[in-house]
Amino acid sequence: MYLPFACSAQSQVEPARCDSLMFITGRVIDESAHLVPVAMVVNRGLDGGGQFVDHQGQFLLAVCPGDTIAFGAIGFHTIERVAPLDGRQWDWEIRLRRLRVEVGVAEVVAPRELREIVRDIEALGYNEDDFRLTPIDALSSPITFLYQMLSREEQSKRLVAQLENIDQRHDLLRELFVKYVNYEIIRLRPDEFDAFIAFSDPGDELLQAWTQYEFIRYIQQRFELFRTLPSRLNDSDYQYHLDD
Repeated sequence: MYLPFACSAQSQVEPARCDSLMFITGRVIDESAHLVPVAMVVNRGLDGGGQFVDHQGQFLLAVCPGDTIAFGAIGFHTIERVAPLDGRQWDWEIRLRRLRVEVGVAEVVAPRELREIVRDIEALGYNEDDFRLTPIDALSSPITFLYQMLSREEQSKRLVAQLENIDQRHDLLRELFVKYVNYEIIRLRPDEFDAFIAFSDPGDELLQAWTQYEFIRYIQQRFELFRTLPSRLNDSDYQYHLDD
């Protein structure tokens, strides 16, 4: 399950630092046992940066006994744990505690934009009262609101409750990213949308659970990583035309 991380984890440890390495696997969750997919893990005993957990909140570290490991994420308190002095493999469950901050109300995306989307959906004959599962304040929870409102093809509560359709989520993310580009939260060319949606799609559970602020912070981090990926050729460049 953790094999993709094995090489990167081992390369972070200098062989001369200790006689034997131990491996620590685990996952990072919050107090409600929800995944924290943008958490970072840092070994204080090493020079340089840390590593992000994978999309399931999991990590693998190769460390020396006694190393101090820090776990943190935006919006959470950072915690530290010390690697045991003996043993070869350990499995940790790290629970991060959210920061409690009182702030004033701020609109990240204007309510007018949300109302416009609702009007577009109503024009298609969709009645939100027929299919909404729970009362939702559209302005305070726009991610969850848009996710349910954009279920244009669903015809029953059962289908809405089982939203697992990749195409629908793709449409939702595209519409959100268009708004974010308009507000200069991210910068994407029209031909980059599909690739970025595939790269940053967090899945149904997180998309419904996050606040808009948490989602935007996640998208900004994914966007920074997206920009570091090697560019690929256009689809037309992969087409070969042979002479008859």
